[in-house]
Amino acid sequence: MTGEITSKADVLKNLYGKLKYSRIEKMRIVTGGEFERDPYSMAKDIGGEFGAGKIVVRSSSSNEDGMNTSNAGHYESVLGVDPGNPEEVMRAIREVLESYKCDLDDVTDEQVLIQTQVESISYSGVIFSRELKKNRPYYAITYDEDSTDAVTSGRGGKTVYILRNAHEDSLPEHWHALIRAMRELEGVFSDYPIDVEFAVDEKNAVIIFQVRPLAASIRAEKCSISDEEIFAAADRACQKYREIGDLLGEKNTILSDMAFWNPAEMIGENPHPLDYSLYREIITSSAWNQGLSYIGYKEVDGDLMYKLGNKPYISLRKSFLGLMPDDVDDRLEKKLLEYYNRKLIADPTAHDKIEFEIAFSEYDFATEDKLRKLETQGFTREEIQDLSDSLFNLTNNAICNFNRNRMKDLRALNGLRVHRENTRSNWLMAHNDVITLLQFFVQLIESIKHYGTPKFARQARLAFISKAISRSLVYRGLFTDKDIDDFMMSIYTVASEYDSDFQDLVDGRITRVTFDEKYGHLRSGTYDITCDTYAHREFDLSKGSAVARKQRQTIEQLKHTSLDMVKMLDALEDIGFYVELKEFVDFLRDSMEEREYFKFEFTKTLSLAIDILIDIGDKLGIAKEDMAYLEVTDIQLAVSQPAGEIKKNWLRIIEKNKKAFETDSMLIFPDVVYSPGQLGCIEVWEARPNFITSECVTGEVVLLENYENEDHEDIADVAGKIVVLPKADPGYDWIFAKGIKGFITKYGGVASHMAIRCAEFNIPAAIGCGDCIYSFVEKQICITLDCAKGKIMEGE
Repeated sequence: MTGEITSKADVLKNLYGKLKYSRIEKMRIVTGGEFERDPYSMAKDIGGEFGAGKIVVRSSSSNEDGMNTSNAGHYESVLGVDPGNPEEVMRAIREVLESYKCDLDDVTDEQVLIQTQVESISYSGVIFSRELKKNRPYYAITYDEDSTDAVTSGRGGKTVYILRNAHEDSLPEHWHALIRAMRELEGVFSDYPIDVEFAVDEKNAVIIFQVRPLAASIRAEKCSISDEEIFAAADRACQKYREIGDLLGEKNTILSDMAFWNPAEMIGENPHPLDYSLYREIITSSAWNQGLSYIGYKEVDGDLMYKLGNKPYISLRKSFLGLMPDDVDDRLEKKLLEYYNRKLIADPTAHDKIEFEIAFSEYDFATEDKLRKLETQGFTREEIQDLSDSLFNLTNNAICNFNRNRMKDLRALNGLRVHRENTRSNWLMAHNDVITLLQFFVQLIESIKHYGTPKFARQARLAFISKAISRSLVYRGLFTDKDIDDFMMSIYTVASEYDSDFQDLVDGRITRVTFDEKYGHLRSGTYDITCDTYAHREFDLSKGSAVARKQRQTIEQLKHTSLDMVKMLDALEDIGFYVELKEFVDFLRDSMEEREYFKFEFTKTLSLAIDILIDIGDKLGIAKEDMAYLEVTDIQLAVSQPAGEIKKNWLRIIEKNKKAFETDSMLIFPDVVYSPGQLGCIEVWEARPNFITSECVTGEVVLLENYENEDHEDIADVAGKIVVLPKADPGYDWIFAKGIKGFITKYGGVASHMAIRCAEFNIPAAIGCGDCIYSFVEKQICITLDCAKGKIMEGE
């Protein structure tokens, strides 16, 4: 049996009764001309043919299912038609034929397909023989468990990707039958990729509704990377996952791209080798835990972040350990880790919210209620009390010692500043050779690791504690969400200062030189050598100033907002922390400010290190786009190499890494991994966005990633619009001075940088939407973002 794509109806007719691993429902084909000659008689005839049950009247136009365009879902299909009711049958057929007339003047020869409607469906959807975006060798399945046409009509659907070389027996049972059926159809239609509309019933039997050419894949340019190379890269990623498990002493280690230090937000899901290695070197190798252990958390050895293909992941085990009070004993630690793992696997969408929904990492006004739930999870009352005491002591000490630790950290940060400015002077005032510049770079990175990121990690944790306590005041019923939102807006951070200075620049009160002296080091990709600094960008000072000025006035009015001190005194007495009321409230405010200030300062040194690295590349004749394929260790090792050998060595490394990067970029990975099978069968969970503020706004969508590769990052007019961005790097702070209406990101957690920024400016936001929701949003022209109800809707 060989396959030829003609019309939907003719294809199904040719397949009817000939498939071993799937079936075609009983069917009849009518044309527009046949129907119009005697509609009633035809409807009666159809009723006699199909008898009891329901039928579906489906489109089968000549304008569908071509080799270059599919028009999938373009025309009407009518479900749930009673074949015994001639009027209903005629109405359904006429509705389908009428839908053709938007494109076709004559529907006389156009087909309409009538089939028995399938009952007892478990799920239905569409399966592509190749992934669409990059034409990768994955089966791409979009499915729905509630409706047979939710996917094709564009109303919804879940997604799973399955490697084309995956063995059927290795797949979950509910995908096994579908892939077997798909491969049989591919054998029939062997000349081109296909997409198939299907359903699977309660007995796991596959029903085929439609087979058509995968037009997008046919039109796609042939990839320079073969399927075999991609399969080999997938095998390496799977082996790497097992090696990570062996290293951590876990059979199936849990990895997340957004837990704790959320690398997907900071460096993206496909970072260059330099981005990844910089982030690892200065934060996730050790600084993250050095900062936390100082204030009472457990010491954790080794890296927090690992890489599968190009994708960075965080170890959940190390995250859970690093967020655990140091005085928790070994037995309780083990029980907690097992409990955290069970809870995360039961709800992987909580992976970017582990500090709020999984782990107990601080003490607030909701902690005791949360701890009581442990009684049903095998914890004794004594263990629960021990954990409560540990959390209370850790949090109490963190608040009591906040000012002392802050002063100590500020002194260290001053040391970072002094070293940076000395290095800058030496770099700018002398014509340095490559070896000297390499030494500058290495010393700056070491300076960040010593003076900068451990202190930032500590301040970031304290800010998280502050945020958790503030939000739990709402849980306790002492304040409303709006009270806390207003309080957050009153906090004056570096972002507030940037907003104020940008308005001064717009209004001519300061010069661009003055502005760049303060903010010129910022990049839209903090760790990305290919991104220009603000100092090298052109800002359109005319766009959004009026909107931003009005927004700024609102913020100014709330700048001195404070929480009701009588209520706060009651709260403090209730929770029992050993601090005075003013010290407690100051901690809630100041910890937020310090987190952003410390990040702002250490990124100045990082930006200088990247600038020096660009200069090294210039002197060697290597473009910064190629330098992105080096790793920090390659640069560190070059210090002791002969100057004449460095370029040759680096070019060899760049070529090797570039090839590996391009191949690994073709892999698809899940957000959370807890078994090797997930790397060949990738379920895309619908994330639960972190909604910021309780506002509801409607606005035009600006997809900012469309402008990332332009010469000027401010080319997009974002004023009064809802900005949509995959990752929320601090280098995008410029958008907050533009009077945006709302903000949506693919990656990001509830306590992430951009979540804090949006709360500070009272900008409605959905942070960390994940792949499914983000894919929906990026296709929209206008959306409504309702943070109070936790919804993102098309249009107004």
